[in-house]
Amino acid sequence: MMTESFAGKINGKQKAIGFILLFPLYLYVIPRFANFGIYLLLKYTNITRDTTVLGIYLNLICSLLSFVLVVWLLKDFLIDNIKRFKEHFTDNFVYSITIGIVMIYGISIVANMIINFVLGGGSNDSANQLFEDYLNNGALLMAFQSVVLAPILEELLFRGLVFRSLRDKSKWLAIFASSFLFGFLHIYSALFAGDLSQLIYLLSYGGMGFAFSYAYEKRKTICVPILMHMINNLVAIILLVFM
Repeated sequence: MMTESFAGKINGKQKAIGFILLFPLYLYVIPRFANFGIYLLLKYTNITRDTTVLGIYLNLICSLLSFVLVVWLLKDFLIDNIKRFKEHFTDNFVYSITIGIVMIYGISIVANMIINFVLGGGSNDSANQLFEDYLNNGALLMAFQSVVLAPILEELLFRGLVFRSLRDKSKWLAIFASSFLFGFLHIYSALFAGDLSQLIYLLSYGGMGFAFSYAYEKRKTICVPILMHMINNLVAIILLVFM
């Protein structure tokens, strides 16, 4: 049982910048500007690309820009967490690849059973389908984005900013709020497009966020959920490529 406090600190200025600036940039502003840039290229140049390939580049550009901004804001916090992870390297690594992964897949199995029951087997996860389309057309770029950029970026945002901002008020509020917002991230585009059936997928994505949040609570270093997130995405890519 770990009795240490959480590694790293996030001050009020960082929280303000994160919530007021970085979250809107990540969720809306950067994707819109990147999309507009691609539109200009298509309209005023001779570049001709399949829309799926352009979507891959758009996704990568957005992730890279957001990654740089978030890591810049929380670099000291991340460094402290890396140091803590290394201090208990064996325990943290073993926890990540055993208990952590078992939690993710255990929750996913239960969530998918409920989803299939509710939807009568006619499930259509728009976020996962889009990911598969991108992966089929740009495996290396999507692997880099999904296995390296996304886990670090999303864990710093949802476990670093959201979880840590709420943790002093309530452990369970921090866990459930960060889990819910993490799940909402993966379905909000489809929801805003009018597909309310995607709400059911809060169970699977939110459940995954719960596993990451719970692991962070137990191990006190954000590197554990980052590693779990990386492994989960890597396994998903391997299964999609070879199956």
